[in-house]
Amino acid sequence: MTNDLSAYCFIGNCRAAALVSRHGSIDWCCFPEFDSPAIFSALLDKKKGGYFSIAPFEKYQSVQHYIANTNVVETTYTTSNGKTTLTDAFVVATEAEKTKSLFPDHEILRVVTCTAGSVQFKLEYNPATYYGKFDTRLEQNKNTGIKFSWKENSCFLFSTLEAEKIKIINKKAIAFFTIRDGQSIIFSLSCSTQSPAILPEIISTGILRMQQTIQFWKNWTSQCNYKGVYEKWVKRSVLTLKLLSYAPSGAIIAAPTTSLPEEIGGERNWDYRYSWLRDASFTIRVLLKLGYEQEAHAYMNWILHATQLTHPKLQVVYSIFGEARLKEKRLDFLDGYRNSKPVRIGNGAYNQHQLDVYGDVLDAYFSYSNIVSEFDNISKKFIIGLGDMICKLWNEPDNGIWEIRSELLHHTHSKVMAWVGLDRLVKLSEKYKWETPKIAIYKKTKLMIKDTIEHAGFNTKLNSYISYFNGESLDATALLFPLVGYCEATSPRMISTVEAICKNLSNNNLIYRYRNIDDGVQGSEGSFGICNFWLVEYYAKSGKLIEAVKLFDYLLEHASPAGLMAEEINPESHEMLGNYPQGFTHIGLINAALSINEAYKRKE
Repeated sequence: MTNDLSAYCFIGNCRAAALVSRHGSIDWCCFPEFDSPAIFSALLDKKKGGYFSIAPFEKYQSVQHYIANTNVVETTYTTSNGKTTLTDAFVVATEAEKTKSLFPDHEILRVVTCTAGSVQFKLEYNPATYYGKFDTRLEQNKNTGIKFSWKENSCFLFSTLEAEKIKIINKKAIAFFTIRDGQSIIFSLSCSTQSPAILPEIISTGILRMQQTIQFWKNWTSQCNYKGVYEKWVKRSVLTLKLLSYAPSGAIIAAPTTSLPEEIGGERNWDYRYSWLRDASFTIRVLLKLGYEQEAHAYMNWILHATQLTHPKLQVVYSIFGEARLKEKRLDFLDGYRNSKPVRIGNGAYNQHQLDVYGDVLDAYFSYSNIVSEFDNISKKFIIGLGDMICKLWNEPDNGIWEIRSELLHHTHSKVMAWVGLDRLVKLSEKYKWETPKIAIYKKTKLMIKDTIEHAGFNTKLNSYISYFNGESLDATALLFPLVGYCEATSPRMISTVEAICKNLSNNNLIYRYRNIDDGVQGSEGSFGICNFWLVEYYAKSGKLIEAVKLFDYLLEHASPAGLMAEEINPESHEMLGNYPQGFTHIGLINAALSINEAYKRKE
């Protein structure tokens, strides 16, 4: 296990996910769903968590990258005796391919290929049930490989190695093997919730499934219609977003991990394996601008489904199935990532009040309307209901976008998004000629909200929009105000606000979301990834293209070698912090790149 998040790549099949390090170890994997208990969680506890490692049993150097335009990872090992490549992927297939043969629910393929000389390897397969809380009993059988089961789930490890080379020692499977130039050895880890389980054949079809998986991702990436600056980064980010999507429902989770800390050794450790409605607006914008209409349809359908139990009230966060209760609990038997406790599962933010989500969802519907000729009655009723809730709730305090766990406040960003929600609702009503008797109320409330923001949400002493009404604290969410159309990027108040943010929320040219605010949690945190990309986007839209490009390039230096980014960056050490990879950060990266590209076009 490594202590550096940048050493991990992310693989998945749009149902489950894993992190594999450049040392060939899968240190995080949840089966059968994103938020299922992990069977490999060495990332959170090296001794208890479990892992699946394939690496040379001799001194080596390794580099890791994605095969271009795919979510398939190659780790190249170089030793004094030879050179090998470990290729890792979750198997994915088109619906047509699935009808031709039976597939297990999940399969991770790991293929070791020697390209020069010979290399001795060691395999360690050490799964752990429920994040390592319970012992796992491995069973070895010639026909079913190495099996272990928990509840209704069963996992099977097969390989093209001679069966006698794999030994079960001290509750884990170990093998030593030598691979020579031109040879390939296949390992298949499958998980099934079906009975009887579907067991994959690997000797004659394993390589074929890997090739099909590579082609699947290349075909999917070819749908991306973006041609412009930072194209490679945009495609890697949208591939990451695709891995964060849950195919059966259309949900998009925030990150595939839990409890990766915002401060090493601190307690700001949260479970992000769920879907936040606050991401809706920017997610839809990205999907539509890049040409992924099918994913946009699926995501908006999920929002409509997920909110059925709480409508017209919206929650902050839902599970991939639309479950409304995500009770938060601590796993105190785990040491945590680099001794950062506690490890949490579930997320208590589900019962918070966040006014901004109504604006986020309405803005998403407004963007989505570009590909919708008319909304059905259920969607129309839902959309209008969100407007009614804004009118009812806009003057109440809330927890805000950052899910403050102290007192409720009148957060300026929340009010701005309430304004955005009513603005989009009015425009949708006019576009589709809805006969909505409350249009006059929406327009009046919208004006009232803006007037209140300009009086109570702007501090004339600081010459800046502030975190909450009549306060003296700054918040990076103010960077969003021109991006969502609340004001012009070049307005005097916006210019002075950005100056204040860069002066007071910056460290080593990296932006914190806020500072010196009691948010109800002990400790500190790093600079917030997406806030930095908001600043890039602001620069691009305000005519400061040189500044935008300079900051964007600087941020890219903080990505992993494979192009992945976490939630936060430590401004001092420049290492990544928080859950990884973070969808919100990659959404920010894409939108910033698109804005820079648009700025270049304006200059032509």
